[in-house]
Amino acid sequence: MLSLVTDSTCGLTRDEARDLGVTVLPMTFSCNFERHEEGFVGEMGDYGALLAASSHVATEAVRASAFERAFREQLDAGNDVLCVTISSRLSGAHRSAEEAAAAVGSARVAVVDSWLTAGALEFLLRRARALADEGRSLSEVASELERLRGGTRIVFSVPDMAALSRSGRLGAIRRAVATKLNRYPVMALSEGGIVKLSDGRGARGMAAAMVDQAPADATDLLVSHFGPRGVEAREVLLAARSRFPEARVRVKDGGPVLAEHLGLGAVGLSWA
Repeated sequence: MLSLVTDSTCGLTRDEARDLGVTVLPMTFSCNFERHEEGFVGEMGDYGALLAASSHVATEAVRASAFERAFREQLDAGNDVLCVTISSRLSGAHRSAEEAAAAVGSARVAVVDSWLTAGALEFLLRRARALADEGRSLSEVASELERLRGGTRIVFSVPDMAALSRSGRLGAIRRAVATKLNRYPVMALSEGGIVKLSDGRGARGMAAAMVDQAPADATDLLVSHFGPRGVEAREVLLAARSRFPEARVRVKDGGPVLAEHLGLGAVGLSWA
């Protein structure tokens, strides 16, 4: 059997993780130096209020020791292990997973950099499970995910660029870009790094610009909100349902770790 391991930015609920056979290892975040583990979607309470009320917030990737324990547990149970992580350009979790795989030293463990996070990472994990259920080998599933990750997308927008600027993850994007004059920047992950695509005027214009990025044949889309579900997430949901009336469109909380780096009020749209 193939066991899947990932980090908590995947946005799975506890039931979804169980049904997919995914071991979800928690990222951590600290508010005013009090450490918290990121749990499953729907189990984090009002983390938005906690983040907003804290003068000092920091996050920490899954440590190599946690990945190693998870790998060894699955190997001892007789399973092959495929670990799919948040983009290595966004977090040190991928490096931790590679270090853990090297420590275990087994050909029955493979680690894939998803280039993604949030709903897009969920889509990749679902594809991995479907491939495994078809009887594909560990190496075949890993290779297929590396091929598919470029076509699995997440676009997102933020209420302002302050949180992303602090995170140091903007790369070549001008840090001066902001929601000036009611304009929202629309960005995406490209090979794991953040790129700017366009701007939208107001929440409705931003939503239209995000949904326009999805291919015409999209049948499954996921809206992620970071912090309380606000007007931005509502507009993206409405725009997605309008353009894709026959598609399945879900809405999920993106969790505190990504909310800290994107800013409360950020919103994302993913598809495969």
